[in-house]
Amino acid sequence: MKIKGSADEILNNLAEITDQPYEKAKEWKKLSGSKVIGLFPMHFPEELIHAARILPVLLQESDEPVTAGHAYYYPFFCGLSRSVIDQAAKGYLDFLDGFMAGDYCIQVVGAGEVLGVLLRKANSMFFRLPVGNQSWTLADITQGLKEIKRDIETFSGEEISDEAIRESIRIYNMNRGLIRKLYEIKSLNPWILNSREIVTIIKSSMVIPKDEHNTILTSLLQVLPNRKVSQKEGVRVFVSGSLCGAPKYDILSMIEQSGAIVVGDDLFHGYRYVSTDINEEMEPLEAIAAHYLEKNKDVPCPTRCDPTTDWPQYLIDSMRKHEAEKLVILMAKYCEPHMFFYPDIKEALEKAGIPHLLIEMEHEVVSLEALRTRIEAFIEMK
Repeated sequence: MKIKGSADEILNNLAEITDQPYEKAKEWKKLSGSKVIGLFPMHFPEELIHAARILPVLLQESDEPVTAGHAYYYPFFCGLSRSVIDQAAKGYLDFLDGFMAGDYCIQVVGAGEVLGVLLRKANSMFFRLPVGNQSWTLADITQGLKEIKRDIETFSGEEISDEAIRESIRIYNMNRGLIRKLYEIKSLNPWILNSREIVTIIKSSMVIPKDEHNTILTSLLQVLPNRKVSQKEGVRVFVSGSLCGAPKYDILSMIEQSGAIVVGDDLFHGYRYVSTDINEEMEPLEAIAAHYLEKNKDVPCPTRCDPTTDWPQYLIDSMRKHEAEKLVILMAKYCEPHMFFYPDIKEALEKAGIPHLLIEMEHEVVSLEALRTRIEAFIEMK
């Protein structure tokens, strides 16, 4: 099936999906009679859940202020975890049949426990995620996947075959590949997709069935080269950070409106999500486990303790690869893994002579005008 319409029409349709990120999942559940599992970002085995004919949906941060959630969660935890708890407390996540948390971040561990209290009808699952890369890690993750597979089979009432997992891996690899093609097009013509549209494309991929998203992306790739865009000079900027939640659209727009062109990123709602495929030739559970280890080499993650990767050097290399002049770091307030890495990043960037701007993002509304002034001054700085 081909999706008709111009690039603008397709992108507007995806924007409508992301404005109400769970509505498509609710429609799918009603039409299919199947189940939906909510996943915390950013390391969980979507392919394994998909193979059970269950829809995995990555939980998204809402624009609504946290109100009801204050009764259940600490105000000094990250905006994403507080927002998810708030959504559950307000009944917005009642459509979920299950949810999955893990131990890669203390805030996600706590949020998973609170969801278990708030979503009493939903099945609670927990996936062990070793944060180190040792000789035993691959086998340990594979064992954890076997345990989760048994839990999902019990939950779904059906056995998950290796062939079904391989087919899901193929579908998800196709999605990653299509989005990487969009990145390739943008690298040649940075104006053809703005950073908000890139985030919208990836965010929509996280909340609707992947095969449907593949159809949409295939159509978008066919019409995107015909898109009429105005090209203008601008400071080439690489955007880093925003590990679990989508960056606020207002901030992305401010960067580009201040005279910058975003030429690359390592955002979770960006290249981090699609950087690495899963090996389709390996035994499927081992391949998913290897993917968890290998993608840290392509885009390092601070929730991982891997001595073979160097996040500061990765950023320096990325700046050179994309011929970027400046770096903007988006850090969620109270994100401890990112905060621990930042001093090393700052020191390495200063030694390399790379100018950077740290923007600490809060879930609550901040002074956008004050932020606009900081961004404009940074972009204009010689």
